[in-house]
Amino acid sequence: MSKLIGFACTLAFLAFFAKPGSNRFLKYKAVEAYEIRPGILMMPTYSPDGEVCQIVVEREHYFNGIAHLDSTMPHDVVNHIIDELVPDNERGPLTTDKEMARLSIYGGNSATSFSDYENVSIDISRLTSSPDDIVALVKWKHLACK
Repeated sequence: MSKLIGFACTLAFLAFFAKPGSNRFLKYKAVEAYEIRPGILMMPTYSPDGEVCQIVVEREHYFNGIAHLDSTMPHDVVNHIIDELVPDNERGPLTTDKEMARLSIYGGNSATSFSDYENVSIDISRLTSSPDDIVALVKWKHLACK
């Protein structure tokens, strides 16, 4: 009898405190994001084995009750974030010489700089009219994303 009462109490507890899940957004893919700095997000993508295979760093456009239309992030802040997320020992040695690592590809009003390491590649894009960055992408070379 005491087991039945305990079971009933457990069910009542769960029914009272459990929050009903919303099926409203089940048809959409959930995206994982972390606020690395105020208003700056990092979004990882995973390999089929559950390893991080890519991360994207970009500005959040609505936070603290305000819409922020500026997408830029200071270049030194982006570099510090990348250094935190992917330290030098995880990147491996630079696979291009230092002069080539400073090159950027220009297209229209945008520029993307590339840094290629043994384990990762890092692409940072910006508008040519600004020294600040808009998006940074880190890809692990030996992991395929889903």
